[in-house]
Amino acid sequence: MTKAIYPVIGKQAELPFYLTGIGISDPEIHAVRKTGLFSHQFLFTSSGAGALYVDGKEYPQETGSVFYLAPGIPHEYHPVNGKWETKWLVFRGEHSHELMKKIGFDGFSYTPFCDTSRCERLFSRIYSAAEDPINGGESSSVLLYEYILAMREAMLFPQKETCGKSSIVAEALMYIDRNYMQDIAVRTLSELSGVTVQHFCRVFKAETSIRPLEYLARRRISEAKALLTDTALEIGEIGRMVGYPDRNYFSMVFRRIEGVSPREYRSSVCR
Repeated sequence: MTKAIYPVIGKQAELPFYLTGIGISDPEIHAVRKTGLFSHQFLFTSSGAGALYVDGKEYPQETGSVFYLAPGIPHEYHPVNGKWETKWLVFRGEHSHELMKKIGFDGFSYTPFCDTSRCERLFSRIYSAAEDPINGGESSSVLLYEYILAMREAMLFPQKETCGKSSIVAEALMYIDRNYMQDIAVRTLSELSGVTVQHFCRVFKAETSIRPLEYLARRRISEAKALLTDTALEIGEIGRMVGYPDRNYFSMVFRRIEGVSPREYRSSVCR
């Protein structure tokens, strides 16, 4: 099954990033682009295998591999053994080339394997937003920016939250990701690795640049954003689902991290 959406570009063309196409190719085509694309492109392999050629070099594409191509980069790719399922999106934006370069994407990037689970969830949300021909443009752009940052973490900092960290921090991150909706104390996290609270906090801050409870708050707000976008649940209920039984406190934390209230965020992405 192959499906794609190419949004009609309107006022979103004024934004730093806007979606120009998104799709699932099964199987992926044989593409030869001697002058590259006009848009930026991310493509990751869901299953099967393919081959990508850039600047005379071959880059094998297997499940979990991802590549990024800036506009104007000559390239070719094709399926291997006839089976290659991909999920891709293309985008543009005023000053997008400079912005992408500044965050680490300069021309061409390739990762043979990385955890794209977060990116796949965002991909599904972008696809759903793009299906709305009237109001999907700005919603897609908001999610696209989050997708770019997720790809940045997955591709440029592979396994950042697990193998790239000490066992002390990796264990805590995994515990928070699985139990963020619960009341988690710093002492609980330190006890996972058998170290003192002081030592745990020092190592965690050194390796993540934020404190443990701040990571917990951001993890909760990340989940809240998904629920605000994808469901019609009442804001207080969403707060309770992500670990904030007090609606007012939830709103306060959300505003501190996102700069807007939960209601304002929902209005901006769901119009």
